[in-house]
This record gives sequence, structure tokens and C-alpha cells, in this order.
Amino acid sequence: MPQNHNDLKIALFCGGAGTRMWPASRRSKPKQFQPLVGSESMFQQALRRIKKGFPIKDVYVITGREYVGLVVQQEPDLPLENVIIEPEMRDTLAAVGYAAAVLDKKFDNPIVASLWAADHLVKNDEQFINALKSAYEFVKSSSKIVSIDVRPTYPNIHVGYIQVGKMIKKINSLAIFEYIRQIEKPDIKTAKKFTAGWEYLWHAGYKVWRAQKMLALYKKFAPKVYKGLVKIQEAWGKDNQDEIVRQIYPNFEKVSVDYAIFEKVDPKEMVVLSADLGWSDIGAWNILKDELSENTKDNVVQGEIFDIDSKDCLIYANAKDKIVATIGLEDLIVVDTDDALLVSKKDRISEIKKIVEKLKEAKKDKYL
Repeated sequence: MPQNHNDLKIALFCGGAGTRMWPASRRSKPKQFQPLVGSESMFQQALRRIKKGFPIKDVYVITGREYVGLVVQQEPDLPLENVIIEPEMRDTLAAVGYAAAVLDKKFDNPIVASLWAADHLVKNDEQFINALKSAYEFVKSSSKIVSIDVRPTYPNIHVGYIQVGKMIKKINSLAIFEYIRQIEKPDIKTAKKFTAGWEYLWHAGYKVWRAQKMLALYKKFAPKVYKGLVKIQEAWGKDNQDEIVRQIYPNFEKVSVDYAIFEKVDPKEMVVLSADLGWSDIGAWNILKDELSENTKDNVVQGEIFDIDSKDCLIYANAKDKIVATIGLEDLIVVDTDDALLVSKKDRISEIKKIVEKLKEAKKDKYL
């Protein structure tokens, strides 16, 4: 009998403003709601991909109150009760625990896939759906968490890595391995070593887990957050739900779920599914440029761009009724929006954070 995947709940995390993609990414409309690659936003691309394998009624979007309008506007089919609102951004430990507590209350220990919508590019939709369904099948018959990670294609220093042990089994032609450890972003020498061997994968951050299993890990490794989650869960669906969430959520420790839980978990509690997703994490303009160009000398352009003889540039323009003309540029990032223009050497783009700080000091909040 075919597996029924209808009880897989998908938690799509959609918070964070992300200064590294300024001036396209703003507080009022962060990068996940912007069309950075093609005509759809990253959020819309994530949902379109998910809908190829799962009904929209099983997708839950975890986002800040100020972005609910954008969520509804960009995905009108999403039921409004499927938007789980964070009263403020407290990093991923808070967000993942919140999703686990709410979905457990709604569905009594469902299997949940936690996915990220902000800056992940996934080219192989079919393999992505296959990976989620295969991870679901594994979790259904075991007590473990499945981490879905990606075979590296080049020595990437912008992502973390997962070390795997021996292969446990195959599901739907995808290999599942023992989990050994998670490794932070490496230097180039280490990344080259990792890419040469079979036992290191890029850490995509996608996990499939039982809600109560995840809450048990919070109880063990983040007991203060766990206590707050229990109170939120008790109030969920009652008249005082919003009041309790607003009271408790802002006190949660602001830290990533990887650091607070997954890096501390007993390796035997987790397995790794290796999938060729055509995945990349494009959290900054220079990474977007590297990921989208076939070779380094190519330009990456989006918008009405007219160029002569530029090379190794990213030129992005999203202003309406405006063309951008460029001549003889090299190694530059040019981002033109309705009210701001960024021009930077490619190798100095990380200093964008300093620009954002300068804008804050100058009280130019409308540009943030």
C-alpha cells in the first residue's frame, strides 16, 4: 500500500530582515519576499516547490506580525490560521520550539518538516519532494530526527558541513547515513578537504521530526524555553492565547536551534539523508553572484540592464520604469531600487552592515 504523506506538517520559517541583502532587503519587505532570482520571491518559490508534493493546508508559515500581509498577498491560498505569528524575532531556537509546541497542540505529535524560506535556492524540485517524503517514511518507523543535507559540488566556505558515518539504508533511492557531527563554516583549505571526501555534506538545515521528540530535546537542552513553550501550548486556542505568547516569547533566549540543540544532541538521535537538491544558501550579494554565474567572469543581471563590456559583476535593478546602463565595470555589485543605490567592490560587500549602521546613526530609518 502506498505511504500516505498527508499527515506531514510543513513548518516554513520566514522571519528575519537580513541586512546583507540591503538595499533590496528592508525591514518592511525582507529578502524572502523579494524576487532576487527570477520573477517570484524566495517565499513564493519555496511554496511552489512544496505544493508539488503536499497540500497547502498542511503548510504552516512562521513569521513576524509585520509580515503577515506579505505572506497573504504572495500566497492567497494559504489558510490564515496556518500563519503562526512571532511577536518578535528571537532567532531559530524560539521559532522552531514555537512551531513544535503549536503543531503538537493542533495535531497531537505530528511529523513536521522544518524548512527555511529566506535565502535558499533549490533547483531540483522533484528531488526535494522525494527527500521530504523519504525522511517522513523514516521518521514514521523510528524515533530519530532526519537531517536533509546536500552533497557538496565545490569547496563552499559560506555554509556549515555535516559529517556522516556509514550508510544505514536507502529509501526511494536516497541514502540515509549515520550522523557524526555538525561543523561550522570552514576555511578554504578545510572546505577543499571536505569536498574531496564522501563523508561531508553541506548543511542545508532541513529537518524532519516528531513534535514531541523535538519538545523533549528542548526540555533537556533548553529547559527555560521549554517551560515557556508548555505555557504557550496550554493557552493555545483559548481567549488568552495572544496575551500569553506576547508575555513569554520575548523572554526566550536569542540563539540558533543548531547551536542550542542540534549540536548537543546525541549523534544516535539523528540520521542524515543525502539529496541532490541543486541547493544553495544565498544570504549575501556576492554569494548570489557566485551561485548564479556559470564561471566567475560572467555577469549576473536582473532587471532592465543595458551593459557594454562589464565582467564578473552582479547588476540588480528592481525600480519600476527605469533602466540601468553600465559600461566596462569589473568585480562590482550594483543594486538599484526605487529609493536607494548600492555600488560596491565584490570583495568588500560584507561591509554593507557598516552602511546599515551609518543609516541608523543618521536616523535614515525609512531606508532600512
